[in-house]
Amino acid sequence: MKNLKVNLHITERCNYRCRYCFAHFGSNRDLPLEDWRRIIDNLSASEMVSGINFAGGEPMLYTKFPALIDYAKRSGAAVSLISNGSFLLDENITPPDIFSKLDTLGISVDSVNEKILVELGCCNQKSKVLSQEDLIAIVKRARALNPRIKIKLNTVVSKLNVNERLINIEKFIDVDRWKFLKMKPFRNKNFSNLDLTVSDEEFERFLTLNERNGGESVPESSLVRAYIIIDNRGNLLDNAGDGHKVVGNLLEEKFEDVFARYAFDAQLYGSRYSSPR
Repeated sequence: MKNLKVNLHITERCNYRCRYCFAHFGSNRDLPLEDWRRIIDNLSASEMVSGINFAGGEPMLYTKFPALIDYAKRSGAAVSLISNGSFLLDENITPPDIFSKLDTLGISVDSVNEKILVELGCCNQKSKVLSQEDLIAIVKRARALNPRIKIKLNTVVSKLNVNERLINIEKFIDVDRWKFLKMKPFRNKNFSNLDLTVSDEEFERFLTLNERNGGESVPESSLVRAYIIIDNRGNLLDNAGDGHKVVGNLLEEKFEDVFARYAFDAQLYGSRYSSPR
């Protein structure tokens, strides 16, 4: 396959404790910058990858992130970031030139209700959430520094926000792409989000409630084997079932060899990028 988008979960560390999050890989030790550079070189050499998305945890907590995003941009790939937004206005953590290197900035927005966000764990230890005012300020800064940047919002639909209408946010910001993701059930010995699971019918009602008048809207009822996950140890993961299985490590093998062993759902993957609602 060609033109794949690969998600590099560069750290498991996060200042939020989102109860729906599946990014629990069992290691708090992040790879050094040089290893991530080797992985990016591996992806580039495969000629299969055209996009790199930085994810976490919260990727802004990876201490060498500015240098890493610069390296990814020089590789020729389209570069995107998905963040909880909490550090994007802090220039000590997010240097302004980061925005100029992004093709797409993704921000997690799971509610506009502070109480729901706190109950979801979408807050720091002091229960500070990403406010609507913060979101507006982030988008304004990103577009001022990079007029070509695309703004994407990600909303994970769970029991706690399934009845909420979020699209009123668009009165204040322009959203190029909005992903509505049905929460993926996940469980390991330290974590479970099964109590927040929504049914297909509940998810469809949420989509109807949040139908947009313009912009790209992408509902994702399943990410199983249609989301290319590289964890913070460099492993390509298979996310079938309610956990993760290691397929292979990109520091040890070529990406194309590891990917060949992955039971990838190409049809579902294609629908995520070519079939907006």
